[in-house]
Amino acid sequence: MKVRSGTGGAYHIKELEKINLLDIYRAVNVVEGGQLFHFHDSPNPQCPVGANIEFVLNLILRRAQGAMEKVLEDVTLKELVTGLTQQINATAN
Repeated sequence: MKVRSGTGGAYHIKELEKINLLDIYRAVNVVEGGQLFHFHDSPNPQCPVGANIEFVLNLILRRAQGAMEKVLEDVTLKELVTGLTQQINATAN
């Protein structure tokens, strides 16, 4: 998928069946540095929670991000367009 800067649009360069939602997720840079979750940049080192929460949650949040990315990888743009078309047709009647 290519995004045209400043034009407000995008177009695809592959077949819809070959584009998955993970491709789109990565193409639009929705996360900084590939990490969905972000921790406070400078927690108070005197705060027992702030000083330790990143260590405790890091593995869990990586697993959560991996699971979300797997789901996105399993859904093609073709499936999304087909489902959207069906829903539009169903609600138009």
